[in-house]
Amino acid sequence: MTALVAEIKAEETSAPDSETAAGYSYDSEITVSITNPDAENGVPIPGGLSWLNSARIVAEPDDDRVVLMVSIGDPRGAFAIEFRRLPDGRIVINLPNPADCLAHLPTAETGPGRLVITYDPADTSRVATFPDPDVDPEEED
Repeated sequence: MTALVAEIKAEETSAPDSETAAGYSYDSEITVSITNPDAENGVPIPGGLSWLNSARIVAEPDDDRVVLMVSIGDPRGAFAIEFRRLPDGRIVINLPNPADCLAHLPTAETGPGRLVITYDPADTSRVATFPDPDVDPEEED
């Protein structure tokens, strides 16, 4: 079974040092992280979310944005989705794009708003897979 670790980090909080940062108000940047230490270190783990290295949500009041980052496969990077308010009040959403030259992993668009991770962005038939190490593919329906 996958053992995930959750952590909250804040630059400033109303929480006393001896208490958890959950349930308090924040006036500065805050990061919520979920990590899968075994996956980050290449240890095969059976079960749900075995493909996940880490996920982070970073709220940045000074930049008026929230970023969601998810790391899959190579733990040295992550896919990022950014929500940002522009000076005129519009909210924009920046999504991963198959054309990104520095993408975490190659992707191909399979429909509006849907990407699939591939081994080669030019060949969408070569879809990357992250099988559960505890499931025998011969026994699946």
